[in-house]
Amino acid sequence: MFMAVWTFLALAVTLIIYAWLGQGGGVSGLIFFGIMLLAVIIKMMLGTPSKPDGERPRA
Repeated sequence: MFMAVWTFLALAVTLIIYAWLGQGGGVSGLIFFGIMLLAVIIKMMLGTPSKPDGERPRA
């Protein structure tokens, strides 16, 4: 869920930069991937596991 929220946030910021400031796709793409990189770094720093701790092993 964390990465989904950051993806939509990055898309919103990219759209604003593209439409409001009139910057081209290259600038908007760099901003999008920069925000996604920031999200990955924050996720690594928080150390959130991808699976819940209480999940049973599967046979």
